[in-house]
Parts: sequence; structure tokens; C-alpha cells
Amino acid sequence: MNRKRLILGTSILALLTVLIISGFVLFKDWQSRQAHIDRRFPLQRLSYCSSDQVTPCIISFSLSPNGDMIVSFLTTGAFYPDFYLKIKQGETNHIYTCQKISKFATSVYCSGAALPLGEIFQFSIFSLKEDVLLAEGSLSIIGLAIGTPVVAVLTPTEEATASLTESALQTPTRVRATPTPPLSYPNTSYPNPPYP
Repeated sequence: MNRKRLILGTSILALLTVLIISGFVLFKDWQSRQAHIDRRFPLQRLSYCSSDQVTPCIISFSLSPNGDMIVSFLTTGAFYPDFYLKIKQGETNHIYTCQKISKFATSVYCSGAALPLGEIFQFSIFSLKEDVLLAEGSLSIIGLAIGTPVVAVLTPTEEATASLTESALQTPTRVRATPTPPLSYPNTSYPNPPYP
């Protein structure tokens, strides 16, 4: 009878040990899959900016004078990591370099190859330091702002000289304007106009 108790006790102890170890391993595995603030950013959806104000978001697209496309972003602020933009067009990846605007900590612009309007592209932004994907989304370029450069063209012209002409020496003629009488409503034919 003691021998049966010993086997039963050892079996229960071994089963409890296996359950505790497997529970600990499953807990560590579950914990490693959770997002951690100190490790990396949670992946965000990239879209056009709206009143919901989810950042980062795309403000606009425009063309630079040299023909490059400029993508303007709104971010959370100065502490948002430096990043680069990758736009996938079919099987081709276009890389855009991005710079923060010094006077506006939330504004970033990226420049690169001009892309056609209306197609849907895969936009992804990656941190420069760790090359970690920060946000991605599928967007269509719905319009491009095209800047119109101001070009000053100087052409040689004849020198202008001031001289009095005969018409400038004539005495001006006075013209009397006849005032228009003000209209008053309702007039006598209103609301029933006269019929022929």
C-alpha cells in the first residue's frame, strides 16, 4: 500500500511540474507577442489626413520644379522618428528621402520619382535607425499641386522720354451727368402687369 501511494504521489508531482513549466513557457510566448512601448512602435495605418487626426498621415502630393514628386506628411511631433518612404508600384519599389521641416515639428516632406495619378500604390514608411516598418497603407494619388514658378524676363526696350503733346495742352470739356431716378417698388402695375 505504501508503494502505491509513492507511485501515485510521484505521478501527481511529475504532472504538476509539467503543467507549471508548460504554463510558464506559454506565458512567456504570449508576453513576447504583445506590443511593447519600449521596444518598437505599433504598426499604424497610413492614410490621407482627415478630421480624425490619426498620424502619421499624408497631407498632399505636389511636383517640384525639377519634376520630382513631393509627398507631405503630418506626424505626431518632433519625437517621431526620422523615416524614409517606400512606394510600391506593381513590382517596382520607389524610395523617397524624407526631411523634417525645421519650423514645424509635425511636418515632413519626402521627395522622389513622380508617379501617375489614379493608380493605387502601397505606401510604407520605415524608421531610418532600425529600418522598422512604422506605418503602411494603400492609397491612390488623387491630385498633384503644381507650383508655377515666377520668371522675371528682362527685355531690352526703347528709352521712354516725356514730351508734351498737343492734346495735353487743350482745355478739358465739362460733361454734366444726368442722374438716374431711383426705382421704387412696388410700382402701380405690380403684381398685375398691364396686358395689351
